[in-house]
Amino acid sequence: MYAERKPPQEPPCEKCWVDLLPENHEAAEVYMETRNQFITAGMGQVVDISIPAIKIVMDLYGIQDQKKCLHKVRSTFHHFLKDQKHENN
Repeated sequence: MYAERKPPQEPPCEKCWVDLLPENHEAAEVYMETRNQFITAGMGQVVDISIPAIKIVMDLYGIQDQKKCLHKVRSTFHHFLKDQKHENN
């Protein structure tokens, strides 16, 4: 996130810095673009990330293995959703 800023910046702490494996860069880019595009139910409870939004971004970025990327993006989304639910309880 900080590297993408104009001009690039260093993260303010060690916890903010994550070195991704090269095979995860595409999924991370798609996740960052779509993480706020989610599906809600009931009283506004977030239940999933929007697969159409992920598909559009993957097409725009020209991602070849879209099934693998979709799986990584959804796994990442649900990881953070689970963390958020634990923080709220």
